[in-house]
Amino acid sequence: MPDCPDLNEQENNPKKAELSNMFFAEPVQDLLFKLTHVDVQKAFRKRFIGQNPDTPIYKFMTTAEVEKMQAEVKLKAKEKVQMPPIVPLRTDLGQVLEVNKDIIGFDSSKFIFTDITFGVSDKKRIVVVREPNGILRKANEDERHAVNQIYFPQSGRELKHPAMFDDNNLKPLLENGDYEFILDRACCQFEPDDKNYHRVVFSTYKHVDESKNYHVLESTRHLGPLLFYLAFNKKPDNFVLYCLETERFDDVIWFIQLYTKLNQGLEIELDGLKDQFKLIKDFINTECFDKVKLEEALKNYTTRNSEIASKTN
Repeated sequence: MPDCPDLNEQENNPKKAELSNMFFAEPVQDLLFKLTHVDVQKAFRKRFIGQNPDTPIYKFMTTAEVEKMQAEVKLKAKEKVQMPPIVPLRTDLGQVLEVNKDIIGFDSSKFIFTDITFGVSDKKRIVVVREPNGILRKANEDERHAVNQIYFPQSGRELKHPAMFDDNNLKPLLENGDYEFILDRACCQFEPDDKNYHRVVFSTYKHVDESKNYHVLESTRHLGPLLFYLAFNKKPDNFVLYCLETERFDDVIWFIQLYTKLNQGLEIELDGLKDQFKLIKDFINTECFDKVKLEEALKNYTTRNSEIASKTN
């Protein structure tokens, strides 16, 4: 399974340095949250994670108490679908710091040195490697992961990367539609700037997009980053087609606003349905590849919704 290099290219992607700022920008986050369609029932559904579920508690409540509880549950559901970030790859890994020819052949093994000061984040912790050939360099991804996990183990994270992330094992999981399981496990095992994280996550996004199985990730923390990935890399066709075929007109508008914000830096203000339909038509003509198929889908949508179509004439 090939890597997905779209967000990783150094010279060919001038927006790479701004990637984190774009993802965390409040207008972008608001659009991603709208597109996620948080459903309380799905957010708090039972999941088989090897633990016994909590015993349900039943209470008699007044209408005011129920309304207050519902508001609190919605807030907790929003927190539960907190989106994992999309950030550039870390670029300083393996950087050579010094070459000491006087110790060449002193030992046949590498020596790893690390700062184990409590409270230092795994990302900022200093980890360097002295090679048998005298080179002193910064640790690579796997070395940093092993050292951090040995000295400061994180729950759910394994010292050795699970075999499920090997390309040959990942493919059948993708074909089976186990997207949320893959993405949750990747978030637990890797740092978001790790090349393995990018490989696994972007391969999953690509498979979801090609199979148009967006509904599997709806109301989870992973749909927003997936749509950010598609908009950032200018791959709008499949999602726009999916929305038109499944009567998700608002989602088309929000996605176009997201796409325009990321690629052109523009805010879109619309007045009425005429502007919305014109926006979609113009977007299909200028930004999409399969224009014929998408125009036909938009035409079919207006036919099914004759009342809406009549207002645009």
